[in-house]
Amino acid sequence: MNDHPVILVPGLLGWGPDELFGLPYWGVAQKLNTTLRKFVAMLGPVSSSHDRACELAYQIKGGRVDFGSAHARTEGHSQFGRTYSTPFHPQWSESNPVHLVGHSMGAPTIWLLQHLLASDFFGWGSNANWVKSLTSISGVLNGSTATYFFGADERTGLLHDFSIGHFLSSAIELQVRVAGDLFDRLYDFQLDQWGIDSGQPLDRLMAQLARSPMFRGRDHGAYSLTIQALLEQNAVCRTNPDTFYFSYATEQTAEGLFGGYHHPEFWMNPFLFPTAFYMGRASYAHPFYPEFRASDWWHNDGLVSVYSQLYPRISGNHPVGGPISDLSSTSPGRWYHEIVEHTDHGDIVLFPEPDQIKPQRRFYRRLFDRLSEL
Repeated sequence: MNDHPVILVPGLLGWGPDELFGLPYWGVAQKLNTTLRKFVAMLGPVSSSHDRACELAYQIKGGRVDFGSAHARTEGHSQFGRTYSTPFHPQWSESNPVHLVGHSMGAPTIWLLQHLLASDFFGWGSNANWVKSLTSISGVLNGSTATYFFGADERTGLLHDFSIGHFLSSAIELQVRVAGDLFDRLYDFQLDQWGIDSGQPLDRLMAQLARSPMFRGRDHGAYSLTIQALLEQNAVCRTNPDTFYFSYATEQTAEGLFGGYHHPEFWMNPFLFPTAFYMGRASYAHPFYPEFRASDWWHNDGLVSVYSQLYPRISGNHPVGGPISDLSSTSPGRWYHEIVEHTDHGDIVLFPEPDQIKPQRRFYRRLFDRLSEL
């Protein structure tokens, strides 16, 4: 048994516990009584995995966010961000590690954070063992083909100038559905490093974001979720031999009668239908990596392919332990996985359909019990 804290890390467009009237991004998980302390991170919702990983590090440890001088100089933004004076776990160290749990983009964010810790990026004397376990839920571990639906270039992963507005408007539409016309007062984009004020009216904010150099480079969330970005990330991130790795893949598409294409199941959130249909049959003019097969990526949860969610696989050397089972058969340094059937990308967090509230509660109860026993 252990009492290491659990850090819950949201995905792209995610929010923290003090935003959107306190609506829980993590569904029942946030209020579930467990033996482990839980903290919900609040990261830049459209920021890059690197910037989010840095913000997460300082939310846990405390201090002023340092994105790194070389990174800031290369990407063209400030080296420093916000200051966190009330950290989650100020005694964070190898002897006082944390359990990192990431949903969607939260998975590559925590994966990259462990890499930064392993290289002592922050100058704290850190190493990879500051992370006791890393859990990916609906995680974009190898990239999402949905990024190309939203306008990323298939060759480079970069957003075309004409697609920046499309990406932003699609992103905002999702959150406005939740917060309505109070969105701009209840949602923080956390883009201080880019000199962008999240407190301004939404129309002005969108115009400033569209003009920002942020989306014309690679230092933003859309690029971080492309296959190109995860090819790079998985090549440098190492699977630490002393860390436990778990991955839960969600799915809610079924193979059709012809062509092997995948279609959304009846109960999938209708808002995810367009991306689910696109991902379920997409083909590409150029392979993303030598072994790429488009059909591997068709089975999906509305936003991420099951193939991508299971474990890092498109670059690097990341041992696979097989399906998640009882703790006696799991060991550190290997990726264990499980498919959560008939569950779309949002059902595992956020607001599940009524018939999935109890399954969501059981899922997180088992997860937290498993982490406490490591």
